[in-house]
Amino acid sequence: MIREWRCKYEFTLRFDNPFHVYSVLGALGGLSFHVTDRGEKEAEEAFGRYSGGLEAHYRTPPDYMSERPPSHDECWLLCAPCWHDGTSLYASETIIPYWLTAPDDHVRMFKFLEQEANERFYAGGEE
Repeated sequence: MIREWRCKYEFTLRFDNPFHVYSVLGALGGLSFHVTDRGEKEAEEAFGRYSGGLEAHYRTPPDYMSERPPSHDECWLLCAPCWHDGTSLYASETIIPYWLTAPDDHVRMFKFLEQEANERFYAGGEE
């Protein structure tokens, strides 16, 4: 089954550092991936040059969050209440290295995120 995702890329400077945000939005929720390039000076320090995260924004709570109120009354991505969960470890170990191989290929990045979203929102064939 083909699932449709609305994709958006944003670039801003945050504290003079390049900040990239990729988001995919669908019927059940959305994913956002963000990465900050803190520059070469930071690469020499303990935290490294790049930092980021992957966030899942659910329109209805997944089972493990079903007893909790929404994480946000108005999510910036969904423009509605959302239950949200995220990971910086997976972003650091997997997504950022993938992104760094072709950081200007936004279509490639959206295909990657759409696959991630399909796995998170439609696992087990749920609709």
